[in-house]
Amino acid sequence: MTTTMTAGYWQGADIRLRPMHVDDVKLWLAEERSDSETVRFLNYGIDLPKSEQMAQEFAARYAEFNHRDERIMFSIETLEGELAGGINIHSMDRKNGVFETGTRIYSAYRGRGYGFQAKVIVLRYAFHELRFQKYNIRCIESNQPMARHAERLGCQAEGRIRRHIYTNGRYYDELIFGLTREEFDVLEERLRAHH
Repeated sequence: MTTTMTAGYWQGADIRLRPMHVDDVKLWLAEERSDSETVRFLNYGIDLPKSEQMAQEFAARYAEFNHRDERIMFSIETLEGELAGGINIHSMDRKNGVFETGTRIYSAYRGRGYGFQAKVIVLRYAFHELRFQKYNIRCIESNQPMARHAERLGCQAEGRIRRHIYTNGRYYDELIFGLTREEFDVLEERLRAHH
């Protein structure tokens, strides 16, 4: 599935991206409190519980594309307007043209391809509008959904940093994947051919 150009730049077959609003953090905080394994994948471990004040401060800083030089925060919603998750562009190194993203699909919306659709839209924006030349993914070795996601995007496995992350009572390797602008263009051609 890919973004349907006739539907608008920020819309895919089943989802659309919009600015993160301050109120969106309510659901994010509820998910943080109820889905520990996803927290472990995203944060490379279990942190202290997040407070409502911490969530509000984060939202106030980044909502409505504030501080977009640090982090560009989108909310993912269904075409019916239900908040399904969030995606952001971060670690933007404009000198070298590299960036990373963070994605979270809320548990009730997983397994529907929403994260993939959102990622394609964000990658297109980063490569074709912001002039980035390479997308990097880092994940803990136990995050097999992310490794499969990277493979589906056409990312290349670039390395493994052994015993780099300590969580859940043991050391884990960190996996590194990369996708160039040219490789992304191949992905888009493939998606267009199947659409």
